[in-house]
Amino acid sequence: MNGKSKFSFSKIFYNDKFVMLFSVIVAFCIWVALPGNSEETVYSYIKDIPISIPDIGNDLKVFYTDKDTASVRVSGNSLILRNLTKDDIEITPDDSLNEIQSADEKTVKLVAKKGSIINDYSIISGSIDPEEITVFVDREEETDIPLTYKLNASIADNYHNDGVTLSKKTVHLKGAQSVIQKITSAVAVCGYDGELDKTVNIEAPIKFYDDQNKEIDNIYFERKYIEADATTVNAKITVLKLKELSIVPNIINAPNSFDADSGILQIEPSTVQIAVPNDETTEIDSVTTKEIDLSKVSPTNSEFEAELVIPSGVRLMDEAATSVKVTFNADDLESKIFTVNNIYAVNKPAGKKTTVTTKSISVTIVGEKEQLSQLKATDMTAIVDMSSSASLSGSITLNAQIKLNEKYDSCWPYWNVSENPYPVIVNVTEQETSEASAEETSE
Repeated sequence: MNGKSKFSFSKIFYNDKFVMLFSVIVAFCIWVALPGNSEETVYSYIKDIPISIPDIGNDLKVFYTDKDTASVRVSGNSLILRNLTKDDIEITPDDSLNEIQSADEKTVKLVAKKGSIINDYSIISGSIDPEEITVFVDREEETDIPLTYKLNASIADNYHNDGVTLSKKTVHLKGAQSVIQKITSAVAVCGYDGELDKTVNIEAPIKFYDDQNKEIDNIYFERKYIEADATTVNAKITVLKLKELSIVPNIINAPNSFDADSGILQIEPSTVQIAVPNDETTEIDSVTTKEIDLSKVSPTNSEFEAELVIPSGVRLMDEAATSVKVTFNADDLESKIFTVNNIYAVNKPAGKKTTVTTKSISVTIVGEKEQLSQLKATDMTAIVDMSSSASLSGSITLNAQIKLNEKYDSCWPYWNVSENPYPVIVNVTEQETSEASAEETSE
């Protein structure tokens, strides 16, 4: 056996001193091989950093910047930069912003500074992108502008545009004073494709104009120089159907058989143009006048001005034509006085005795000549209505209503006073029991 010992490589790893030395060497090699050692300076590009706009004096405010974000290069330890974000850096305009004293659009440079507790890095000078921004500065103002409308639509034949109703009466503006003071009007532009033959509701855009009727550039709104509380408005375009209707006189104190269409009177104009909703809610075939009192018509008083009665929801197209001329044919009229003996009371009060003490009354009758020539006193009756006289007693005077035979449809009683046209005296007394019983038995 050879006396020299044989070397074994594996045995050295059982030596504690060797293992410790070997571990240190390996760790050093790894540390050298890694790129991020703490002594090496690296660079990074931080993007999309919001540009902060500070408050400025003189009641001025920045309304617009042409850039909202910027980027910047930084340098430092890789371990630091690895955790650095856009929230750790603040970018603002430089001090030239505070030098603005009035409404102005100006270019200002940007500056960057550290904005958090992380500060073990450097911001590379001149690396801000963009280097400068454009700002618009002005004083702030608010106002309300009356809202009107412009209709861009065609109305179908035989229909009428009755106007536009907007859901808002004013528009509230807030923003740059110099821009707001240019605005003198706000207009809802109401457009509709096709012909309108009914009422519609649309959403209309709002346009703003200056004192030269030039539209305010929309860029002011896009850049938020000014803001409006509404950019559209609901618009109701009311469209009515046109109709030509006849005019019907409203005659009072006329015989039941009186016929206004017999030719005894004329109406000028005889028709009127109106506009009504194009639906079934407004049914109207004619337009009436206010009351025309036939008892006031005579051969010497035969012309009247009568106002028209326009129903709700109906539009009179000629707003000046609110009345018509009603003319009775005076050449065909005569008046004649009759003595009427046939007088009696109706609706007598219960438990009372009524006696008509007037034996005859003188009645003036006006009518068409031919009918009036055939009329006799026996064709007339004077009727006294006592329904409103139940509490009265003694000798009382009541008005009589003159009734003519229905075949005399172009004749009527006439009086030229407003009260007691045909007075009749009636005596009212308490009825005795025996008389009341006898009367009930006879009935």
